[in-house]
Amino acid sequence: MSERSGERQLQTWLEERANSFDAWAEETGMPGRWDFTPESLDVLEDLVRSRYGSEEAVRAGRTDPFLQGAVWYVGETACRAKKLVWHYWPFAPARSPLPDLFGAGQPGFIDSPSVGKPRAREGQGTDPLGLIRTLFWTKDDIDRPVTAHLRDILD
Repeated sequence: MSERSGERQLQTWLEERANSFDAWAEETGMPGRWDFTPESLDVLEDLVRSRYGSEEAVRAGRTDPFLQGAVWYVGETACRAKKLVWHYWPFAPARSPLPDLFGAGQPGFIDSPSVGKPRAREGQGTDPLGLIRTLFWTKDDIDRPVTAHLRDILD
């Protein structure tokens, strides 16, 4: 995948998400609640936790319309609050082709978009899907307790 292809994929995904936002909001059962505020991230966090229940369920459902909308909403809330922009920095293990956006879904691959400063470089952003996955962590990689929240993206 070329850098240009990744940019095109990201722009297409962003347009699709923005165009389907009203339908996504309606599907949540709370269409008037989604105002891109920190408080709305708390509501979304409760919905994600109730619908998925585990990091494994999030991994399995990563392309579900609800979760795709949640990823976009979390990132878009950060973009609006902190003047961030969307980035796509794919990563694949050695000798593997770079993954398409949401195309790999395997450990070791990065195939979801991030938000960061306009001129950020790879690794200088936050992955909304990754943040959603951490909602179900109790410990980090070195066994320290973890308490994650969607509004953490605004810190």
